Amino acid sequence: MSVAYTVNLRLLAAFRFLLVPLVRILLRNGITFNEISEVIKGAYARVAATDFAVPGRPMSYSRISITTGMARRDIERVLGEEDRLRRALESNASRIANVLQGWHNDPEFMGPYGFPRDLAFEREVGGGQSFGDLVERYATDIPSQLMLEELMRVNAATIAEESGLIRVLKRTFIPEQMAPEVIEVFARGVRRYVETIDNNIRETDPGKRRFERWVFPDYGIREEDWVPFSDMVRDRLQDVIEDLETQFVLFRKPRPESDRILSVGVGLYLYKDDLADDRKFQEMLATLLDEELNAEPGDLRK
Repeated sequence: MSVAYTVNLRLLAAFRFLLVPLVRILLRNGITFNEISEVIKGAYARVAATDFAVPGRPMSYSRISITTGMARRDIERVLGEEDRLRRALESNASRIANVLQGWHNDPEFMGPYGFPRDLAFEREVGGGQSFGDLVERYATDIPSQLMLEELMRVNAATIAEESGLIRVLKRTFIPEQMAPEVIEVFARGVRRYVETIDNNIRETDPGKRRFERWVFPDYGIREEDWVPFSDMVRDRLQDVIEDLETQFVLFRKPRPESDRILSVGVGLYLYKDDLADDRKFQEMLATLLDEELNAEPGDLRK
C-alpha cells in the first residue's frame, strides 16, 4: 500500500469522524442525505473553481469536472444555486454583535468608568451620540428602529422606565436555539476554526501560523467535577474575552474607500470529548486499514 493512499484513507476516516456531530444536527432538523449531498457538490465545485485554478488558464466546467470527479451537468446546476444558499445563511447575528461591541467599546458611546451610556433614539440638539448614530456606525444597512426591535427581542436592550432612554443589557449576543442567527453563528464558528487548522497545516513558517492552543488536565477529571470545571473555565474565558474587547479599540477603524479590510477575531470554547466516539473512530480506522492490507493485489488502489 502506498504512503499516499494510507494518508488518504486516514483523511477520509478523519472526515467521517468530523462529520458525526454535523450529521446529527442535520438529521435533528430534518435535512436528508439528498439535500446535503447537493450542498457538498456545490462546495466541491466552488473550491475547485476558486482555489485550484491553473495560473494563466481559465477555469472551465470541464476542468472543474476533472478536478472534482463530478459530472459537468451537476457542476452547472450547483454553481447556479450559490447565491440562493449564500442569502439563506445571512442573518442579523453579526450586525447585532457589532452594535453591542461598539456600544461597550467605542468611547463615543461610553460614559464614566468605561460603562456603556443609555442612549436617546435620535440625537437631540447639543446632545451626545444617539442610538441611531450607533447603528449607523456599526450596522449601516439596518434601520435603527428594526435594530432596536431586534435587540429588545433577544433581551440585549430595553427602554429604561425612569428616563425613556435605550439601555444595553448584554455585552455579547448568544442566539436562541436553532434560530436563523444561531445557524449563522454555528456555520461561521466551525468554518473559522477549520480554516485556522488548515492554514497551520499548510504554513511551513511557524511565525506565520495563527494562534491555536489546547490545554487540558492530563488525566481527565471525575464526572462529578464537570459542572464546577465548566463554570471555572467559563468565568476565566469571559475575563479574557472582555479584556480583548477593550484592546480592540487600539486599532483604528478601517476606511472602506482606501483600506484593505480584514475580518478578524478570536474564538474560545470548552470541549468535552465523547470517549465512545473516539474509540469507535480508532476501531473504524484499524478495520479499514486491515481490510486494505488483506485485499487482493488486483483490488488494491495505488
